Amino acid sequence: MNRTDKWEYLYDKTQQLTKPFSVDNLLSDKEIIDLEKTVIKILNTFLDRGELHKGIKVYVDKILKNEVVQKMVTIRPRQNESLKEWTNKIFGEDKFGIVFNSLEAYDNKIGEDMCSIVAPLIKKAGLPLGGLSFLFFMGNYGFTPFGIHKEAIGEEGFLFHLGPAKKEFYAWDDEKLNTIKHNTIVFHDEINKMLPSSKKYILNPGSLMFIPHQVYHIANSEEFSLSIVMDYINPSKNYLEKKLATEIINQELSQNERSTYLEPIKNNNKDRNSLNYLDVESIMTKFRDAFDKKVLMLKSNGGLLKQSIKNKSKVLPNNEFRLKGKKVFPIYLLELDKKNTIIFARGNEIIKKSNPNLVNIISSLNKGEILTFESLKNYFLPEWDLIEIYSFVNELLTIEAIDVIEVKKSINKIQTVDAY
Repeated sequence: MNRTDKWEYLYDKTQQLTKPFSVDNLLSDKEIIDLEKTVIKILNTFLDRGELHKGIKVYVDKILKNEVVQKMVTIRPRQNESLKEWTNKIFGEDKFGIVFNSLEAYDNKIGEDMCSIVAPLIKKAGLPLGGLSFLFFMGNYGFTPFGIHKEAIGEEGFLFHLGPAKKEFYAWDDEKLNTIKHNTIVFHDEINKMLPSSKKYILNPGSLMFIPHQVYHIANSEEFSLSIVMDYINPSKNYLEKKLATEIINQELSQNERSTYLEPIKNNNKDRNSLNYLDVESIMTKFRDAFDKKVLMLKSNGGLLKQSIKNKSKVLPNNEFRLKGKKVFPIYLLELDKKNTIIFARGNEIIKKSNPNLVNIISSLNKGEILTFESLKNYFLPEWDLIEIYSFVNELLTIEAIDVIEVKKSINKIQTVDAY
């Protein structure tokens, strides 16, 4: 089976993501190697930022010891060594576990690689309105330090096992246990007693384990291993409404305008009906607009919860160049008003002056076609000047929504190389 077939098989066997199940060889050997290198880069970025209390938990012999992170600052992971070799320097013979959240907030490549891997799943199962987020588990900690547990409500878990050692995974898809309210009971001392009633899965490097949010589970890693977990987040309606309300407030604050003023309520007012003060139609319009924008931001970002990081090292070459879109990150357009258009790319909003040929250019980029800068000028002039055209390309490059290819001319041939 190819990868798409395996995702289809998993979706069927999990009864549309409601039952635990595993598949082997979802990741290739090369992907495993590349993902480990990216994790090393992410760890170094995290240590460079100096905010050592954010997003990481370190366990030594089942006890939370985040002070060990300070040791990592002086003993850095290197690209030419494995994570197993690096952690040996940090922990020696101790049993340890490291949990690190929101990998996509530290590096755009991990998001691009993982979104490419899970694209067939998203096409089949749909895009979760809470987005996708990635974390990793690393170590030889034995059973998961926080016991037999469930994920948060609506957070379906996909564990991609990178190895090098095997991992044991246990799940209790039991009607009685499934009905226990989240965050009320975690089983620590009962692990050995409960194991016989679980279903055991053996995960080899490249395997995928799916676990739905209502099912209790625990993993066992006796030897060093690394796993990347994707949270596929379906928010409650109440949570989504609050998030949209926050986005509406933030947008109003950024616009800094008060188009209408309401009179104060006086004690002698006979009619205090809220409908006299609230425009229900206006409220619903704002919520619909906020919802539409949220969906377009997620779609443009392959489903990732966090927008891409602006990479200031990405600059346009001085020589002739071409640009290419990324199919996994399609770009979307939304008319803001008669003069301006919002471009949604990698979860970012870019507002540009409207151009009648913008739709055609975006369509070509979304198909993965390679466009020359000369063709852009032919499309966009005279509505946009050269500065506006360069700005358009540069902003998409900076958020890594496109690839730019520099064309180097030699005497006998034209050589194309990646701009970065």
